[in-house]
Amino acid sequence: MKTVFVHVRHWLFWYGVYGFCDKSCSDEITLYTDEKKINFLGYFDLLTQPCLINLLNNELDKIEDKEFCSEIEEFINGNLDVGYSYIYPKDEEDISHQVTHSVPMNNNGHKPTYIYVWSKLSKVWDTSSIEKIVKIIANDFFLLNIEKVQFLEIPTYEETKVSYQRDYEPYIQK
Repeated sequence: MKTVFVHVRHWLFWYGVYGFCDKSCSDEITLYTDEKKINFLGYFDLLTQPCLINLLNNELDKIEDKEFCSEIEEFINGNLDVGYSYIYPKDEEDISHQVTHSVPMNNNGHKPTYIYVWSKLSKVWDTSSIEKIVKIIANDFFLLNIEKVQFLEIPTYEETKVSYQRDYEPYIQK
């Protein structure tokens, strides 16, 4: 049995899972082959279609980010349920931050430094939707047929509530 271990980088995901706020539609994850986080596979930024629509309508500059906006629009209007967008090295320093796994290279023969995963499979992220996308990512980038996805460092309800009340709730406009 092949297992991939997932670390979700931000508390906002867990706030939504435990019902303190709406579930998130954008999360960052890191994948490992072991529970101790020694054998790193890769990291990914997960965005659902509603998140992408929000980016287009409210956050991106359609002139400055023209190419990225165009990619998003093509995905939204296309037939794929999962798509990828890559950030490639912009300078010599970035070259040392290329991903190590299997990915498309750019015209300069460089691998990306960061990967966005776009999904129409769910409107928000929860544990089951992340399990589903991790299996797809594992197959697409690592040629792994994953049977089990295990989350690392799952905070308890109480830990999440304390974090939410301390770090998030005070900044919510009511």
